[in-house]
Amino acid sequence: MNCDKGKAEQSLWAGILPAYVPDYKLDSIAPEPEPVKVRAETRTARLQFRQDSYNILPGFKNNRAELDTVSNSIELVKKNTDVRIIGIYITGYASPEGSMAHNMALSENRAKALADYIRRYDAIAPEMLHVDWKGEDWEGFVRVLGDFPNLLKRDEVYEIIERYPDERDFCELQLQKLVPPTIYHRLLTEIYPALRRNEYRIEYNVRNFNLEEARRMVDERPDLLSLSEMYKVADSYGKGTPGYDKVMATALRYFPASPSALNENAVNAISREEYAKAVELLEKSEVTARSAELLSTLGVAYAGAGQYDKAEDVFRRASEAGSATARHNLEEVRQVIDQL
Repeated sequence: MNCDKGKAEQSLWAGILPAYVPDYKLDSIAPEPEPVKVRAETRTARLQFRQDSYNILPGFKNNRAELDTVSNSIELVKKNTDVRIIGIYITGYASPEGSMAHNMALSENRAKALADYIRRYDAIAPEMLHVDWKGEDWEGFVRVLGDFPNLLKRDEVYEIIERYPDERDFCELQLQKLVPPTIYHRLLTEIYPALRRNEYRIEYNVRNFNLEEARRMVDERPDLLSLSEMYKVADSYGKGTPGYDKVMATALRYFPASPSALNENAVNAISREEYAKAVELLEKSEVTARSAELLSTLGVAYAGAGQYDKAEDVFRRASEAGSATARHNLEEVRQVIDQL
């Protein structure tokens, strides 16, 4: 017989070896408790004052509309029987023209003027009103500058602001000296008005809801639900159902810093073999790096996507942080890597 020397033995033997099937584990993270639900709404009142004045004149310029907006905001919260106002916090800001000392006093007096208006016209008890003032708003100045890309010598304006962080009166003087003078005129007429304002935050407690109420609130006012209430609603639909997925996605939208909500949404994606979605959720959140459980879940997502080196790395980091689940998963992925 003319037989060959059996050169195919190695490839035949390799084909017989079974592929290792890893058994990755996934952690569950309980929702963070919220014994007392405190919520807040923050708004801005841009009242117009006569020069160097802090008297509120309702009929001056657009003040009537601004004051009505403030009153309506407070009234909407007061009418909501599910909540109870616990405080209104007002912060006054000023623009940079004039001295820092003068503008600090101006922002104080204008904030106090709004608090007094709310006390008198919106029937809010004095002890519920809290007033603060910041003077010249240079951080806001820098932010608003970003909305004016065509401002002449804008980079020079940024440079002046950065150069004199502890000498703001001198800084303002340098801005006035910019050539041509139309630059400072634009600052004065187009940017500075946005900095003169009072911000007010209405804080309130929210009552707890039963399951039927919470189901309704998921669609109507999800911001009033606690994370635990959202979990109860999701569980009432059952894992794997569209209702469950919708509520958990809402939970993450309203509690983006919650390890529990982040993990649950990632685990849901993994269960549907949507590994890229789970990776994206976990990679873009700053919370992941601080949680061994989330790192372990990220490792499972990496492994599912075939990114075994990344999976090994995060499993190792989570294991070093004390996660027993990650230690198990690390052994599993290393066996997968060994047979590649």
